[in-house]
Amino acid sequence: MADLEIEVSSGLVVFRGSDAQHRKATEGRIRTGLNPKAWEKDRNMEPRMHNGNSRKTSILFFGRKKCRGSREILDRLESLGFDVTCILSGHRFEKMDEDVTWWEGDYIISFRSLFILPDSLLKRARIAAINFHPAPPEYPGSGCVNFALYDDVGEYGVTAHIMNRLVDNGTILEVRRFPVNRTDKLPSVLERSHSELLGLCLDFVIGIKTKGEAFIKERQQHASGERWSGKARRIRDLDALQKIDTGMEKDELERIIRATNIPGYPPYIDLHGYRFVLDDEK
Repeated sequence: MADLEIEVSSGLVVFRGSDAQHRKATEGRIRTGLNPKAWEKDRNMEPRMHNGNSRKTSILFFGRKKCRGSREILDRLESLGFDVTCILSGHRFEKMDEDVTWWEGDYIISFRSLFILPDSLLKRARIAAINFHPAPPEYPGSGCVNFALYDDVGEYGVTAHIMNRLVDNGTILEVRRFPVNRTDKLPSVLERSHSELLGLCLDFVIGIKTKGEAFIKERQQHASGERWSGKARRIRDLDALQKIDTGMEKDELERIIRATNIPGYPPYIDLHGYRFVLDDEK
């Protein structure tokens, strides 16, 4: 099956068709889909399968560029027959194209996306807007795995939750946890959390396909005992954690190295107008 793709400033919008008739209809949506007036005119039209008989469940999927998990989720959504619109983010502080906010459908799914979605868009999901957060509820916000390792946790995890106007604040649907050993460092815990997050998201996709809205209600009831806690940190908090003070004790230095050292983003020292970065560990 050939993918039909268009590039927009905020990432990649993918409209996918399974046959010539569907592709023709899809091409029409591309021409009007990024036009706010056209969206306003057509937004109440029910999306239909190419046979014209039954309505397809529509999903707005937010993922990340160069992310194997995002690609796998998108492929699964397509193979299960969802009507999918996909937006991929490439870097933090990237501006999302305003035309995307004219989408309206059944579900919004956000997986490792770097966009903070406006409340006005979240409300356009008729059934649920779900985020897959790469941390347990004790660590909302950014830099979760870094602060968890700094805190020397013995357990970490991932969370599926309903999105609202606040970051990592909505009703929790499921939490999956796994042990963290003292020998674990940032790369190994990141790899495990990404794997767990992908599995969680794929299970939700299958659940939505088989049970629909009832699946979301089941998950909400099952996770009724879970609550968000702790401070929702921001990128500036992570930047501050990476900065090494030349007067700190060795134990504190080793905590920061374990929590923040990863290729491309090492901890650093600023001294007399120069920046020194960690090159290698003993």
